[in-house]
Amino acid sequence: MMFMKFRVYSVFIICFGWGLGAAAFGLTLGCFGPPRPDLLPEVQEEELPSLEQVISDLKSQNPRMRSQAILELASRNEKKFIPIAREWMRSSEEITRGPAILALGIWKDKSSLPEIMVFLDPKSGIDIGTVLESIARMEDPRAGNRVADLLNQEDANIRLLAVDTLVRINAKQSGKNILISAKSNKDPEKAKTFAMALGKLNVIEAEDYLIDLASHSEPGPTLAASYLALGKIRSKKSVPLLVKALQSDFDKGRENSSISLIEIKDPKILPLVLPILENQDREIRYRAADVLIGVTNTGFSTHILEVLVKGKAIAKAPAAHVLGRIKFSKAREEIENTLVDPNIPDREIIAQSLGYLGDKKSIPVLIKILKEDQTEARYGAVWALGAIGSEEALPYVEEACKSKDQKLAKIASESLGMIASPRSLSLLDKKTEDFPDLAPITLAAITSIPGEESRKILEKYAESENINLHQVAVSQLGAKKDPASVPVLIRLLQEDSRSRNRKLIISALRSVTGLKFASKNEWINWYIVNFSKKHP
Repeated sequence: MMFMKFRVYSVFIICFGWGLGAAAFGLTLGCFGPPRPDLLPEVQEEELPSLEQVISDLKSQNPRMRSQAILELASRNEKKFIPIAREWMRSSEEITRGPAILALGIWKDKSSLPEIMVFLDPKSGIDIGTVLESIARMEDPRAGNRVADLLNQEDANIRLLAVDTLVRINAKQSGKNILISAKSNKDPEKAKTFAMALGKLNVIEAEDYLIDLASHSEPGPTLAASYLALGKIRSKKSVPLLVKALQSDFDKGRENSSISLIEIKDPKILPLVLPILENQDREIRYRAADVLIGVTNTGFSTHILEVLVKGKAIAKAPAAHVLGRIKFSKAREEIENTLVDPNIPDREIIAQSLGYLGDKKSIPVLIKILKEDQTEARYGAVWALGAIGSEEALPYVEEACKSKDQKLAKIASESLGMIASPRSLSLLDKKTEDFPDLAPITLAAITSIPGEESRKILEKYAESENINLHQVAVSQLGAKKDPASVPVLIRLLQEDSRSRNRKLIISALRSVTGLKFASKNEWINWYIVNFSKKHP
């Protein structure tokens, strides 16, 4: 694939504010109001050449400059230069032919498509990746059959690029031809690519082929791809095969079969997968749980509850996880009873399931678990208390936040953010100050708490000389989107310090204001025009 580096530019209008009303307000200040304050010179930090300059470059003696120019004109949709690109495509100058072909794709010049497809011949001298990108930009499914021929190429990268192009041009009409080629193929490596194409193009007629491919492939990329493809075409006939794969020794096969079973969403999957919750392999148990969550059926929930009550000990946590995620509220008491049994494995996950249910009635039992000494269940309990979101649990979560157990303290900090009580601000502030490494968690929690006080704490850390604290806090100010933080962000932008991340500050300003200025001076000028009197 060919990549070009271009000169880039930005055009901005200073008199622009939030929405049309603010824009009008800015124009009023500039044209009819009091004398405009002195503005800083406009600095084009990333300057893009003018159209005149690009046209001039098109006539350069340097073929690389001409190549950049034709692509720049295509990106600006200057269609009057299409004839020049066609001329270059037909010329003998190889340096400009590739960019011309790509430019015609960017322009979606479909009349050039037949000629462009000729360059898919490896002997054409043009990078096939460039040609495929041009065809993909055309978004014309008529190229499907010609692109599909590349699925038989020896080069694996070309085959993958061909699949991507087929998907981007939505070449479903080529599905039957691809299936014919797939059936005649004898190379297991190419079979993987055919499976990917058939699945992504949703070729329903490929069901029997894909089932046969999955049945006779050794564990590896081809088998994994066939499992995914069966999910893409929603093959109900493949369900027994995929359920079996869910319990196999092939890791990627287990992952892909679980994804496909969820995509198929056939309720008949549920009774086949339910017994897998008792599999001796923990990873397999939770893969099965993912499927039960993804293939929801309200009437089947009682069967999952029965596993929680009567099933093996190892099945109780994955069953609770499913019941929590599907919010089967009738399971709450049984989950609580299971949680207090210290002999049940994965109690952390059982506790989390109560958080997913979100019932305040679970708070007492979760507090009890939180007070346990050195058990994994505490982590799930403190998270669940946050997920329930009641201030009733606040003192216990705050106590956990002060713990010397760093994992417990981190999860508790996250939970304080979910509860979002202003009462926790001082604790989270102190935690950030004492443990700066926790800032991504503690400052995110502060951000979720509404009000002026939380904003001011973020602004304090945004002004910190600790570069990590500064960066996290600036990002969180962007996430908070409070216009009141604009003066602080502008002040930080004006500071010439290595501890200030200009790109991050500009990103935060864009998030808060909705404006798209790119350079430091453009932001400062905008602020001078619109806010200098309000915030001297």
